[in-house]
Amino acid sequence: VLNDQRKVVFEQRLDIMRSPQVDDVVAEMRGELVSSLVSRHIPERAYAEQWDAQGLQDEVADVFGMSLPIVDWSKEEGIADEELRERLRPPSDESYGRRVEKNTAQIMTFVEKQVLLQTLDHLWREHIVTLEHLRQVIGWRGYAQRDPLNEYKQEAFELFNGLIGRLREQVTGQLMRV
Repeated sequence: VLNDQRKVVFEQRLDIMRSPQVDDVVAEMRGELVSSLVSRHIPERAYAEQWDAQGLQDEVADVFGMSLPIVDWSKEEGIADEELRERLRPPSDESYGRRVEKNTAQIMTFVEKQVLLQTLDHLWREHIVTLEHLRQVIGWRGYAQRDPLNEYKQEAFELFNGLIGRLREQVTGQLMRV
């Protein structure tokens, strides 16, 4: 399991180092982060009263450094989660575009690569330690009539998905503050 995940991480790392520009990777991460933030605070097929619009507004302000009227948007008649995603993407792209103009594209390419690589390395080291701890305690699942190998594979996969999510959030947050 660890070897498979290592191959994915190192392949991504090599792609970042070889690529002359990583702005498309950063833009994709930013878009996926917008989508996941909306999904986290506004569940699909939920009534507007069940939405956490204030939490979404606070998290967008924290991660993207933008003050948007998300609470007011959520009170509009007939608005859905997908429409909120569409309203959040352009301001985040414009805000990042202003940073690129201010700092020049050449400098931002360098900064993007550095932030991506450093964050990926840091999160990967944490992930290895977490998997080692998981490997040490997973044997106890056998006492609960569960296959420890399958449990390890399942939890390792969930942890890896968490690593990818944290990578998106940390890289986007750092680059939006440059």
